[in-house]
Amino acid sequence: MSYALVGGKIVTPFRVVQNGAIVFEDGVIFELGKAADVKIPDNCEVIDISGHTITPGFVDLLVHGGGGFGFADANDESIKKVSDYFLRNGSTTILASLFAKPYQQLLDDLNRVAVYIEDHPESNIYGIHMEGPYLNKGLKGAMNESYLWEPTVASWEAIWEASKGFLKIMTIAPELPGSIQVMRAAAKRGVVLSIGHSMATYDEIELAIDNGAAHVTHIFNAMKPFHHRDGGVILGALLRNELKIELIADKLHVHPAVMELLLKLKGASGIILITDSIRAGGMHEGEYEFADQKIYMKDQKAFLPDGTLAGSTLTLNKAIKNLVETANTKLTDAVRMASLNGAKVLNIENRKGILAVGKDADMVVMNDQYDVVMTVLNGRIVYQKKLAE
Repeated sequence: MSYALVGGKIVTPFRVVQNGAIVFEDGVIFELGKAADVKIPDNCEVIDISGHTITPGFVDLLVHGGGGFGFADANDESIKKVSDYFLRNGSTTILASLFAKPYQQLLDDLNRVAVYIEDHPESNIYGIHMEGPYLNKGLKGAMNESYLWEPTVASWEAIWEASKGFLKIMTIAPELPGSIQVMRAAAKRGVVLSIGHSMATYDEIELAIDNGAAHVTHIFNAMKPFHHRDGGVILGALLRNELKIELIADKLHVHPAVMELLLKLKGASGIILITDSIRAGGMHEGEYEFADQKIYMKDQKAFLPDGTLAGSTLTLNKAIKNLVETANTKLTDAVRMASLNGAKVLNIENRKGILAVGKDADMVVMNDQYDVVMTVLNGRIVYQKKLAE
């Protein structure tokens, strides 16, 4: 079946094509350009998206859950529910994120998610982001301190085996004894290493970079504040071009003015928007659970009883909206940070994260309030609202 989305504003994300048209069939983009220049094939279903914006499908590298369910739940139904929740919110590629648990429980979680990905190649779940278990207890954030592991290559190998090769990113504190050896082993497997929940010094950050570190998880959160005489993770993140930074742009984790500063320092190519969403995402206010701890959600803010932020309830369409409306960000840059940048991390930018002929037909249609009204995954319309809504 072939489709044509006609009349909308196309964000490629490098350019904006006004009154554009995209034709796609057999899962890939067949033609793209100004509507007047695009020939609509016969027997093609034409959908008028005038007044709407079409972007590449969002790529979210850190997702714990949403819609009342989490990837760490002990059943496949929850995995499907989280997948569907993010499709409704425009994320066509996500990494299922897991947190530290006791040894066998974590290995079981990894294996369950890996088997699901293996059995559902058509889903939006591309791989796993393991947030931990080698994190610094001094900056554990919402992690359960008693579940954190001491870094050993043997335990890492068990993690890798349980993940069946679907482990794509691991958040780690490089300053812990044994972490560098674990990082070397993971880097050799092609895992992207992200510094997070860490008290590393600047020198330890440089050592981590030499041993595979390429990311910083949720910048400014679960790390010591910036200090001009004691450079740590934040200094390394801002100064070293080898490190891309993951940003939770919900206006709660990072102030909009600081988000604007980050864009000036790192540029649109150096920032990757993530949600770090937990099961409370998209749900009503109330009490939830994360890592066997009580979590409260109020005014879209998720927190532990002591007030510590616990993930987010963000979706990437809202992250784009927040950047454009409150952090003086160009729409093209905001969309790029929500799509192409994440695709590059996963080495799938030849297919995902950009709208052009021959690329996968992964697309999002949003209204002028940045609400998602349609999601296309591999050429299939997997979510659609009435465009007038």
